[in-house]
Amino acid sequence: MVRLYERGSRSCEPAEIEPGMRDAITAHARAHSLGDVLANQVACCDTLSTRLNKPGLLSRLKGSADPDPEHRTVALFTARHLVVAVTRASTGTVCLSARLDDVSLAGHCELTGGLPGRLQVPQDSGVSVTAAWSGLPERSSYYVALGDDAPGKSFLEALREAVAAAKQN
Repeated sequence: MVRLYERGSRSCEPAEIEPGMRDAITAHARAHSLGDVLANQVACCDTLSTRLNKPGLLSRLKGSADPDPEHRTVALFTARHLVVAVTRASTGTVCLSARLDDVSLAGHCELTGGLPGRLQVPQDSGVSVTAAWSGLPERSSYYVALGDDAPGKSFLEALREAVAAAKQN
């Protein structure tokens, strides 16, 4: 399988998040009445994604190609909410949040399981999160980039446990 991105994750504390992203997360939390998500975070993961290959001509012509050679994703969760912030040169920082008790998670291998044998899906690490995201009119899925390393796997496992606990309460 081909890999489109090299992803590396690290566990982090709120003070270690890039200041612009930290400010965007704080503003998003305030706008959506989430409380102080940075002070109340249970786990936080910072992932740098670097594109490995130049996008193909067709995807560049259609405008579906990723224009940025790299982007940064910060994902954190509290006892009640998941917050994801992504910074790209082309778009700046975008923040999303969702209630943990409304989140459904699907790993990359779960997403590719039912596809025909000849269809090649790029190898990746991370998780697809389906939820009623803050500010959006209906439930949708968003792919949260995580490294295939110990910090990325540890964050994903902790997130799975937090989602399960939130759904039980």
